Amino acid sequence: MGLSNDIVKQKLVTKFGEQISNFAEPYGMLTFEARKELNLKVLNFLYDDVELKFRFLTDLQAVHYPDEKGRELAVVYHLHNLVDNIRIRFKVFTDINTPDVYTATGLFSGANWMERETYDFFGVIFVGHPNLK
Repeated sequence: MGLSNDIVKQKLVTKFGEQISNFAEPYGMLTFEARKELNLKVLNFLYDDVELKFRFLTDLQAVHYPDEKGRELAVVYHLHNLVDNIRIRFKVFTDINTPDVYTATGLFSGANWMERETYDFFGVIFVGHPNLK
């Protein structure tokens, strides 16, 4: 049996419980969110799990939601499991006044430029980034 959205969701809920929320499947892509403090724990789990194998960061960007008080900025990760050809979307939200999110450059070298661009366009500060300018 191949990897499916249901299996990914089940593994995430088993590992993180209620810390993962707002599961949806727009256009068939599993989408979920977690607190911004958990972004690296979730990304590492998705990368390291022997069944999940989400080891390719397709895209990283931010979205501005000006009417969402305390959640004005979302950092959105698009991850791809190349073996099973399944993609997921992972979101973390942050207050526009404290737009700090841990960098994913230690896990995905491709995050370097994506985070720099997101910093330039949205002001998201990726804590631990090697050269955020």
